[in-house]
Amino acid sequence: MMKTTRKSKREKEKKINFFEEFIKLQKHFFKDINRRLKSVKDPRHKSYIEYGPDVILFYVLMKNACGINSMSNMTEQFNKDECIENVANILGCELEELPHHDTINNFLCALRPEEIEKIRDYMIKELFKKRSLENYRLLDEYWCVAVDATGLFNFPERHCEHCLKREYKNKETGEIEKTVYYHNVLEAKLVVGDMVFSIGTEFIENEDENVSKQDCEINAFKRLAANLKRKYPRLPICILGDSLYACESVFEICSSNNWKYLFRFKEGRIKSVAKEFNTIKELEKTGNEQCTFINGIVYNQRTVNLIEAEIEEDTDNKKTYTFITNVKITKRNADEIVSFGRSRWKIENEGFNNQKTKRYNIEHANSLNYNAMKNHYLITQLADILRQLYEKGVEKIRDLKKSIKEISSSLLESFRTCLLTKVEDILNTQKRIQIRFI
Repeated sequence: MMKTTRKSKREKEKKINFFEEFIKLQKHFFKDINRRLKSVKDPRHKSYIEYGPDVILFYVLMKNACGINSMSNMTEQFNKDECIENVANILGCELEELPHHDTINNFLCALRPEEIEKIRDYMIKELFKKRSLENYRLLDEYWCVAVDATGLFNFPERHCEHCLKREYKNKETGEIEKTVYYHNVLEAKLVVGDMVFSIGTEFIENEDENVSKQDCEINAFKRLAANLKRKYPRLPICILGDSLYACESVFEICSSNNWKYLFRFKEGRIKSVAKEFNTIKELEKTGNEQCTFINGIVYNQRTVNLIEAEIEEDTDNKKTYTFITNVKITKRNADEIVSFGRSRWKIENEGFNNQKTKRYNIEHANSLNYNAMKNHYLITQLADILRQLYEKGVEKIRDLKKSIKEISSSLLESFRTCLLTKVEDILNTQKRIQIRFI
């Protein structure tokens, strides 16, 4: 039985052109993406341009989609006639060679990161238009956006004027024993089922090396929130976050933007609210035994709502989760609110952890130029949207039950060995594809 199962899986896999399926999915969701790549504002002098921005950006997109971790490895892996011809056919251009990684980094050093962000904005808005993700809204209304920061790069010496700095002191003498320079990023991720798509990025950075107070996650959130509101002024959003975000400045931002929020709550964050919640819940039990909620707790000039739930994570382990929100809690919606509140961790798992360890190794600096580092990170977010849709939405790929790294290997092999005709011919000769998420 085991041999038959493995053999049938091999036979099924032989019939799949992984690269073609990837391009079909890309065109299904983002039919205008190639033109968008081509139309970025190219900072280079026209007389020095050998490769258009669409060639360079698509090339780096494929690097990430195929799980290649370094620029030099990309140049080596893609140095095949099939890769050159595939890129030329996909983009509708003539190519004799693909650009060297030095050429790519020179371009990314000068390109404004906002140009990459425009492409991501286009992709996210196209997903909303497709209406294939509607079932993942909180209370059938709010799109949940998880926010969190993560570390990207560490250096033993100052890398650039925007570096953050951490000093380690001797506990006894107080003398500085070690100094680390690093770069962090704050992400806003649209949470839709088991997928998390980057919808906003704010780099946590100092203005210069002489600042009296370093940039921080909350200050970055203020900038991020302003950009989100500008780009999606009417989108009904619920911000998900850890207990760091349970503070007046964040509450005020959400209130002024007409957003909902749902944050993990710990007693040490707002002691007055915690005290009142604990007092009331002892006097009045609401909901069921595993779930207690209180609406309308006064805090400053506003009211907040708290819900506490005991979740059985496995047979011998129960854990208590408490959330603070401006969503009115009822017996009918309490379980859903807790479920969405807990989904915040997906930004860490499906988001940061996967991007660091399974997909792209985002902690590897593909360039030491700070602007290029930003652009590499943002291109990775574009590739990540495509890869998640590919893994979760293409039935042929999903049914193989391959790991993330196995899919990367299969896509890379297909890109290197299978020649495609022009994309228009592929789409015209194939049946209309169906994308379903389960």
